[in-house]
Amino acid sequence: MKPKQLKINTMILNHIQNKKTDATFQKCCVFKNVSKKNNNRKTIKTTKMKLKILLSILLIFTLSTSLFSQELTQTIKGTITDNDTKVTLPGANIIVTDMDPLIGAISDLDGNFMIENVPIGRHNLKVSYIGYEDVYYNEIVLITGSELVLNVVMIEAINTLDEVVISAKNEAGEPINSFVTNSAQQLTIESTSRIAAGINDPSRTVQSYAGVSVEDDENNEIIVRGNSPRGMLWRMEGIEIPNPNHFSNGEGSTGGGVSALSTQVLDNSDFYTGAFAAEYGNAISSVFDLRLRTGNETKREYTFQAGVLGLQAAVEGPFSKKSKASFLFNYRYSTTSLLNATGFSIGGESTLSPEWQDLSFNINLPTQNAGRFSVWGLGGFSQSADNVVKDTTKWEYRQDAFGYAEKQLLGIVGVSNIYLLKNNKSYFKTVMAYSYTNNIEEADTLNYNYQSTQVVDDDFIYKTFTASTLFNHKFNAKNTIRTGLIYSNQNYNLYVRRLDWDSKEIETEIDQKGESNRMQAYFQWKYRITERFDVNTGVHATYLALNDDYTVEPRFGMSYKLTPRTRATFGIGLHSKTEPASIYTAQQILDDGSIIEPNLDLKMTKAFHIVGGYNWNFGENWNFKTEVYYQYLYDVPIKAEDTTGTITSLNFSSGFTNEDFNNDGTGRNYGLEITVEKNFSNLYYFLFTTSLFQSKYTMPGFEERNTTYNSMYIFNLVGGKEFKVGNQKQNIISLNLRSMLRGGYRTIPINIDESIAQNKDVRNYEAAFETKVPDYFRIDLGVSYRKNKPNWSWILSADIQNVTGRNNVYGQYYSTETQQIETAYLTGLIPIINYKIEF
Repeated sequence: MKPKQLKINTMILNHIQNKKTDATFQKCCVFKNVSKKNNNRKTIKTTKMKLKILLSILLIFTLSTSLFSQELTQTIKGTITDNDTKVTLPGANIIVTDMDPLIGAISDLDGNFMIENVPIGRHNLKVSYIGYEDVYYNEIVLITGSELVLNVVMIEAINTLDEVVISAKNEAGEPINSFVTNSAQQLTIESTSRIAAGINDPSRTVQSYAGVSVEDDENNEIIVRGNSPRGMLWRMEGIEIPNPNHFSNGEGSTGGGVSALSTQVLDNSDFYTGAFAAEYGNAISSVFDLRLRTGNETKREYTFQAGVLGLQAAVEGPFSKKSKASFLFNYRYSTTSLLNATGFSIGGESTLSPEWQDLSFNINLPTQNAGRFSVWGLGGFSQSADNVVKDTTKWEYRQDAFGYAEKQLLGIVGVSNIYLLKNNKSYFKTVMAYSYTNNIEEADTLNYNYQSTQVVDDDFIYKTFTASTLFNHKFNAKNTIRTGLIYSNQNYNLYVRRLDWDSKEIETEIDQKGESNRMQAYFQWKYRITERFDVNTGVHATYLALNDDYTVEPRFGMSYKLTPRTRATFGIGLHSKTEPASIYTAQQILDDGSIIEPNLDLKMTKAFHIVGGYNWNFGENWNFKTEVYYQYLYDVPIKAEDTTGTITSLNFSSGFTNEDFNNDGTGRNYGLEITVEKNFSNLYYFLFTTSLFQSKYTMPGFEERNTTYNSMYIFNLVGGKEFKVGNQKQNIISLNLRSMLRGGYRTIPINIDESIAQNKDVRNYEAAFETKVPDYFRIDLGVSYRKNKPNWSWILSADIQNVTGRNNVYGQYYSTETQQIETAYLTGLIPIINYKIEF
């Protein structure tokens, strides 16, 4: 997890030395715990010894379990619905195909099915229904601790009933949204728990996908196809939500130190990396479309977890036996204090170890005549602090005199309704949500007389109401339309005061209260021309009332099956992204004392995407996928009258500035991605992804340059193997491995001669982003043991990020103390031990 004091102290040093607001320059500077990072090498032997002890404990615990057990069983149940109309399908056949003799069930009048007494372990399922394409589930896991609930959606076949239907198995990772044709991947909840060092975090899991890279070890913010992470959109239950992460990096951030989302509440979700369908707006790099699962409607179930990061508890079940209403709650309290006590320091020797807690829930309320309602929400709180040690003999660096504290609040509550019309071809989905976020940051400094001076005082409060409604109508098996409206009202209370190091006075950079409205509308049409040829077209429009800016964005996608095992895809469209309200309403104080808002007329950043892809199922459970893409970005915010040619939003990760911006910047990203994947079968899985790309930007008066995120190549290798153990082979040992290699991010080189002469960090802006840090390489390891008991199960797991303890470079800076260029390193080895019980 990336502690906030690192980012803040980087900013402080910038003000001390150059008084810059360039986020890319900040990335190259020193931060609080550099000396501790450099000591990583000295502690590698100690760290490896601790790791061996942890793994030995896990192994002994595993081998000490009983070898004698009875055959254990569990229930598989769920609902079968039409993908385009949400109408339930009675009479569908569900068969467990790996059993001998075969067992199965038929869905009832409400589309529900139940298969009891299925032996625990992994199973293959086939769902079939007359006039629909078959659905396959491969190697789904069944445990004693909880029933397996499947929400099966089926696609109506185009061919007539008297024709013979030959269905191939579903391709791996096919998106849930059928209006999507390319640059999409379905994220399963099982994969989030299986990926080594994924720690059940959706953002950390997708870091293994093609075109996706991690910003640093301590943060789950993701870089997609060379774009800034600011271009990402988070959605939940079909509606935009604020950044759902603890320890957010500031304004515009889409990630944080750890996810506030629990996989106990999440369902399978979609992740998109380009050429989005028409219903997705306010995104130019990626979209995470999250879905929540409903609690078990017939049985009460509990989950409890304990580990080095804290405690977690979940409960789900029906409200009563007389209705299908159900609930699902999950609460988590976490802190790094226990992990720090073992010697694996995260966030340095802070006065307050980073700690966080969150609550997520989903309440399912079906009705007879008003459709299905759900009430859902997510709340989180995180804090950290680092006070100055009041002993000047311990001040090794200038920044040791700085103290820091942060608090963050996140709250989201929503109500959803799906109403099916009586024609069984149409439905309305309406969602209303209210969110509250409050990010507080404070920093001060002491002189040698221990007198305190405030340096940073930030308080960002956003209260947002969002309403969305869509209408979906299926004319026939070939034609489906979807249209919708989205309204967002955001109240903001923004306050930023920071020290001017030249005048030695605190300046107010923003003190604004107000509201902003945004309206969006979209229309999309899915036309299945033949059984092999699908076309998705549509348009998305956005209007920002704050400055009367608007966009109209046409979208087009197609998919064509060349053979039963090969498929070609194509997507093209326009996209846009708004800035945080703080950027639009930033204030500057002129010499005469008057206040101006230089960015109020700033337009949305726009992007043109074009993607071509090819999929090939070349073997049983094996899939090859490749995509080529080109993105042209325009109306990009850049600093007006920038003499360095570096301050563009395409280089920003997060943060606030009151600099004067205009929309004269452009950029382009283009590349090739390859994915080779083996679905989980025969007790193992495999994933290899590679991306070769370029990410460039331009500013008036300067030649085209690399963005800071132009690492040029990314390679990921992921795999895992399970071993059945025990008398009945009902327990599982799982080994998972993940390795990442990418090019280093771009830097602005240090002018060492000028730095020495001026006694501060001086950069060579003429050679900006021609240099980069060394390649980033990391190996993660995951080990777990699952034990199934008659009515409950438990799993003990160990996830080790950066198992080799490699010191990846974060950046370089000029040290005024040593008068040399010093290197700052990212986090080394991080072990996460967890014990989970389900019953």
